[in-house]
Amino acid sequence: MRYKKAKILFIVTFLVFFSLSYAYPEEIGGNYLIGPEDVLQVTVWKNEDLSGKVGVSLDGYINFHLIGKQKASGLTTVELAERITEKLASGYIINPQVTVLVIEYKSQKVTIIGEASKPGTYYLTKRTTLIEAVSMAGGLTADSGREIIVVRPKRAGERRSTNPSNQAEEGEQIRVDIRSALEGDLSQNIYVQTGDSIFIPRAESFFITGKVKNSGKYILEKGTTVLKAISIGGGATEKAATGRTKVVRIINGKEAEKRVGLDELVQPNDTIIVPECLF
Repeated sequence: MRYKKAKILFIVTFLVFFSLSYAYPEEIGGNYLIGPEDVLQVTVWKNEDLSGKVGVSLDGYINFHLIGKQKASGLTTVELAERITEKLASGYIINPQVTVLVIEYKSQKVTIIGEASKPGTYYLTKRTTLIEAVSMAGGLTADSGREIIVVRPKRAGERRSTNPSNQAEEGEQIRVDIRSALEGDLSQNIYVQTGDSIFIPRAESFFITGKVKNSGKYILEKGTTVLKAISIGGGATEKAATGRTKVVRIINGKEAEKRVGLDELVQPNDTIIVPECLF
């Protein structure tokens, strides 16, 4: 039990640390693609009257001094700066020097629900992995399961700032083993996309009571047998009759009690009872 609590605490601490490091995002060399409602800072060197904040409209355009309406959505900041430079150089300014930065990220976002410390909607400021996205929500709770479900809506073939997972096509539910991702399995730490809904289910659990050293509630891992459950509960006491172990299980909405073998698989919400030896 102490080991499992320590492991969960390590994972939560790791994600909180990750979230703190993520709290100060940087513009990453023009890889971010501008989208509707983003706010940009456009600077034209030695032309303060042309420099300032510019908002991207819902249809993906900006209105800029002298050159008017320009398409911004789907371009990187570098590409937009080049486009503005080209337009200004066409009869307005000699050798213009233009930079574009995103100062408010509002176009690309994901929703995180379930067993996260701070569920909600979060904006993507760069190419973002699943672990980074979960860290923005404060990390996993101690009750989270090891599988995360990413629901990705179908979308048009517009260029995006994050790449689709190699494991699933758009519109599918992508199931990810977050524990494996945290342990370094890169195939599980997929990149999220704008519009993704990230669902973190509560972990399935079981109860064990009777003649075991540590009665209580435990997280149910895949493949857990009754024998392993007894071991998770600290092992049987000297007075235990493990051969007469019973389980209380919900069947068709009703509780049912039955004898079980030690090699039988434990099911979610089972209550395992290890009785006392009669002699």
